[in-house]
Amino acid sequence: MRILLSAYSCNPNRGSEPGVGWGWATALADAGHEVDILTQAGNRAAIEAELALRPRPLLRFHWHQLPPSLHRLKHAWAGLGLRLHYISWQISAVPVLRAIAAERGSDLGHHVTFAQYWSFCALSKVGLPFIWGPVGGGERTPPSFWPALGVRACAYEAARALLGRVSAWGGFMGPTARGCRLAVASTPETAACLKALGAEKPLVVSQVALKPADLEQLSRMVPVAPTPGDTFRFVILGDLLAHKGVHLALSALARVQADWRLSVIGDGPCRRRLEDQARRLGIAGKVHFHGALPRPEAWAQLGEAHALLFPALHDSGGMAAAEAMAAGLPVICLALGGPPGLMVEGTGFAVPAPDPATAITGLAQAAQRLIDDPALWARLSAGARTHAHRTFTWPARVAAVYGALETAP
Repeated sequence: MRILLSAYSCNPNRGSEPGVGWGWATALADAGHEVDILTQAGNRAAIEAELALRPRPLLRFHWHQLPPSLHRLKHAWAGLGLRLHYISWQISAVPVLRAIAAERGSDLGHHVTFAQYWSFCALSKVGLPFIWGPVGGGERTPPSFWPALGVRACAYEAARALLGRVSAWGGFMGPTARGCRLAVASTPETAACLKALGAEKPLVVSQVALKPADLEQLSRMVPVAPTPGDTFRFVILGDLLAHKGVHLALSALARVQADWRLSVIGDGPCRRRLEDQARRLGIAGKVHFHGALPRPEAWAQLGEAHALLFPALHDSGGMAAAEAMAAGLPVICLALGGPPGLMVEGTGFAVPAPDPATAITGLAQAAQRLIDDPALWARLSAGARTHAHRTFTWPARVAAVYGALETAP
């Protein structure tokens, strides 16, 4: 099959959205498809360097860039500028995608990045049958958590909620949902939004997968089993933003009766506030804020930990959870958004989170159970590693989506 991939973000040397774009492109080629990829011209150097080292004859890249005056949007008004840049790129990419489809005789389009359902999708205007997603963005922070987030974070949450509603009210995403051959959501919450927009039987498939080299490297990391009386080591990996829920994890760990330590890897606007909270709770000596670390150093911290805390209030993916599970770390998360979808029974704990008090209590209880029961930790560690290496692969993602395509209307 000749597939036209729309991948605004696509880079072989980066994680998150760029890694998702590259992962889909290479996995589809490995499955035997001829793949044309439209991405930003800024990704060209990294992609061409990678292809010079490891040629992939079934991949053909095409480049599209906004004018310099619009390209500067990327770095304006914090995250809002990047979103406006993305929407502008999508709109201007429509004629480029049409030309590629006509020249190459494409059979199918596939939109992969950005993974947000409420933004314009260029492939919806190209005239090809197309797959939309996995996309996320339907996850919402429960209102009871808002008061503790701060004014700026509440404004961000309100903007996300408004964008989701406008996409339905304004009708501009309805045609995309109704016109795609297959709508793929990264979480059940987003699947509900896609269904409300008119998508028929949206498929739920996580956007998270790991490159073979990353899985191999993580498989070599063997966490040291905790023993009673020893220090139990937790790790948090991610940007320090209000909706990442680190404040909930600190409150929970303050209740845990044991010798424990927490490594927080990441940086962001909430760092000082979180450091102040740790001091107020009397646990500052047990919490080490490392700041943002290069991936090798961050993974070294994973290798020294016993469990990952992932208390995000909304996250459509959960790459850190996938990496931790592949390294043999049980995961403690909230039962919100994408991370619970990465887990199965016997890999960790997804804590109910209808309100802050329940979430904090659940996080504390899960942490205490892991510390008090080394045999439970060992079962969850083995289960997490087995599940990750079987499930978090790009061939598994391709099989799930393209297998469903065969039975789609």
